[in-house]
Order: sequence, then C-alpha cells, then structure tokens
Amino acid sequence: MAKQLEQNQSHRRSVLRALLWLTFVFGLIFAGLNSYRGMYLLAGLEVAYAFFALSLQRVVPTTRHLVAWTVAYLVLFFCMMVFALLLPKTSFTVFAWIQTIPIISYLLLGQRGGLWMSLIFVTAAVIAFNVRYMTGENSMDALIATNLAFSSFAVMLFSHIYERSRTSNEARLIELAGTDNLTGIANRMRLGEEFLRLRSQAERSGMALSLVVVDLDMFKRVNDQYGHDIGDQALQHAAHLLSGRLRGSDLACRLGGEEFAVLLLGADHHQAASLADQLRQQLATTPLQLADGTALQMSFSGGVATLNDDGADLSALLKVADKRMYDAKSGGRNRIVAATSSFPEAAPAAD
Repeated sequence: MAKQLEQNQSHRRSVLRALLWLTFVFGLIFAGLNSYRGMYLLAGLEVAYAFFALSLQRVVPTTRHLVAWTVAYLVLFFCMMVFALLLPKTSFTVFAWIQTIPIISYLLLGQRGGLWMSLIFVTAAVIAFNVRYMTGENSMDALIATNLAFSSFAVMLFSHIYERSRTSNEARLIELAGTDNLTGIANRMRLGEEFLRLRSQAERSGMALSLVVVDLDMFKRVNDQYGHDIGDQALQHAAHLLSGRLRGSDLACRLGGEEFAVLLLGADHHQAASLADQLRQQLATTPLQLADGTALQMSFSGGVATLNDDGADLSALLKVADKRMYDAKSGGRNRIVAATSSFPEAAPAAD
C-alpha cells in the first residue's frame, strides 16, 4: 500500500539521519584518537567520511532515491570497518563494530537488502580478521577467532529472523486493517487505496475504470423478521456472491451497513452496468438457505459511475454512483441505473 510504503520510508529516513549524526560525531572523535596514534590514513578517511555523513543530512529528508543513498552510505561505512581491521596498529576490539553490520543493514534496507549487505560484509570482516590476527607473530587463539565469527553470524541470523517476522506481522496487520471484519472482503479504507492504484493503472494504459455502488433491498425487514444474526449471514452471503464473480484486477468492498461497492478495471459504463446486472440476477436467484430450511430471497439496487465521465476522484464517483443507486431504489428496486443504460431494460412499447 502506498501509504504504508511512505510510512516505512519515513521511518528509515529517521533511522538514517540518527546514524548520520552518530557517524559525524564519532568519526571526528576516532579520527582524533587515530591521529594521536599515528594512523593518519585511517584518521583522514574518518574525517572525510564524517563530513560525507554530515552532507547527507541535507539530502536524506527529501530525496526520492533513499535506497541508493543508504546503500552508498553503508558500503563506505562497512568498507572502512573492514579496512581498519587490516591495519597493523588497530586493536582487535574493532571487530565489535562488525557486529553492528546486520542490525544497521536490516534497519535501513529491510529483509532482502539487509541479508545481502550483512552476508557480504560480515563475511569480508571475518576473512579480514583471520588474515590479520591468525597469522604472523601476533596470531590469536583459534577459539577466540571462532567465537567472534560465530557470534557475528549469530547476530546476522537473529536480525534476519526478527526482520522476517516483523515484515510478516506488519503485512498481516495491514491486511486486517483493510478487511471488513464481518464479511471478509475489503473495507472502505482499502477501497480508497486500491482506487488510487487502479486509477494510475487505468491512466497509464488508457483503460476504463468504473465504480458500482449497490445496496441490499429491504434489508431492515430481514433484521426485524429474522434477527441480526441472520442479517449478518445475509451480508456475508451477498459479499461472497459479489466477490466470487470478479476478476483478480477488480475489487469488492463493504462500504458499511448493507452497502457495497465494486471497482471494475477495464469496464466502461455500459460494461460495468451489464456486469452489475449479472451480479443482481445471481443474488436474486441464489437465496440464502437458513438452518430451518427457509430460503431467504434477496436483491439489491445499484448505481454506476465511470472515471472521467462522472468524476476524477473516488469521492466524486461515490457521490454519482450513490445517487444513481437511490434512483434505482425509487424506480422499483432490484435494478441497476447508469448514465446511459438501466437494467432490467424496459420492454419495447407495443405497436
């Protein structure tokens, strides 16, 4: 969903800006310490990188290429970590920073990007550590090196599992937020988001996009006569029939109460009205079978509106379709009204 995507981007911008400030401050601090120790090359790189991080503070809040800038920042950052491990005067405690690679990568790049960034640079760091500290006069105990390597890969594994679980849970929550609890089809919030997506697709491809609003006829009588439990079953029955006849590119949703809407991509005004009438006939000929054997007959009235012909946004289309739906109600119910057609069609006058 576009809204959710923007929220994720906003979160990652905030995390990246915080890291940029830390990079600037600690980069200058470590540059001073390394300069004091005579490690001028590393100190110079740290100063340059600190000011690069500072310059990114002006770019990150507004850039449309956040992922590209994030990758650039991380690649340089992690390369410096690996390079520091190879320098003869650095302490093996530098390896502690390597274990932040998976955490930072998954925070800023998500599951897939975080996995690849972590895998590449944690592996490179482990190799660099072994080259530096497992050879020569200052060689370390193999057990220490093994523990450091395993702990780094363990952090990467746990970060990946956490990010995968978080992503899955977030997707589930988004799905639930856009789903009507009673009928299981989309709700009004999801309709708004899907309309924006389908409108963009329709405009790019030159396809038509129509909206049908339907309302179950005499639904109050169902609740009064059979009770609200049966009324709920009736709504579920109608929702199932509406969604069952649609293509994958279409969307059925419950607007509220006994009112539903259907978005039809690639259907012009007449095609949408014709499909809505087929749905009307199917509902009229498929009664809800109650537990006591009663067949509950149902019908709906609907109105059709088409993008551009009747409005350029969802609010305008809903208003037009809703008005035509009420015209169908006042015209006798159990019918579909569109701008150029009405179903059932009036019988021709006798000669």
